[in-house]
Amino acid sequence: MIAGQHLSGAARAEVTRLLGGPAMLVQESNWADEIRDRRRDTGSWHYVDIPLTARGYDARRDCPGGDCVVAQIEKDLHVLANRRLDDGARREALRFLIHFAADVHQPLHAEDNDDRGGNQIRVMIGRKRATLHRVWDSDMVEALGRDAEDAAGRIDHSLSTQERQAWASGTPAQWADEAHAIARDRIYPQLEGRHELRLPRDYAWRQGPIVRMQLARAGLRLAWMLNMVLR
Repeated sequence: MIAGQHLSGAARAEVTRLLGGPAMLVQESNWADEIRDRRRDTGSWHYVDIPLTARGYDARRDCPGGDCVVAQIEKDLHVLANRRLDDGARREALRFLIHFAADVHQPLHAEDNDDRGGNQIRVMIGRKRATLHRVWDSDMVEALGRDAEDAAGRIDHSLSTQERQAWASGTPAQWADEAHAIARDRIYPQLEGRHELRLPRDYAWRQGPIVRMQLARAGLRLAWMLNMVLR
């Protein structure tokens, strides 16, 4: 929804032609997850295993064979930009990009602590049992409110001109580095090495600024990428 507010006229027209309308950015956002069972080869495209203690992304170490979210975003951009390819290939690349722009900004999609991105860290939050990954994948976003359009609007309207300009830039590797640094410096220190713990009831509120920042970055950068390649 945030990305849709920042598309150029040309990008909006091509997204409409390929998907049926700019609103389809939202409708198609979970497609890459929905096909994972029948497209097993795409599973590793959703994350990048940067060692938690590392300073940042190293392609040779973290993305062997180009099999990670960083490399896949770059590949999908090249496909989408190539108007000599058939619409089917470009449409699929666009659908993947919509999803992976979000995944690369989710901190637990950019770290490796031998816990499957927090999926093996079991937590209690209130009376609810979950994994740390699930909390960051879903619960933290749901805490922003039931009305996704309202939440996206509030995030977008809160951004300064300087933030909009600064965040609509970079490379997938740099975005992964940002997400990894959040996991390393802001999330994991609170766990104190435990793999089972109770999170404070106000955990989502405490982490809300990070969630809103990463959603804003993801939305602005998705629009920025589409504006670049769909001119």
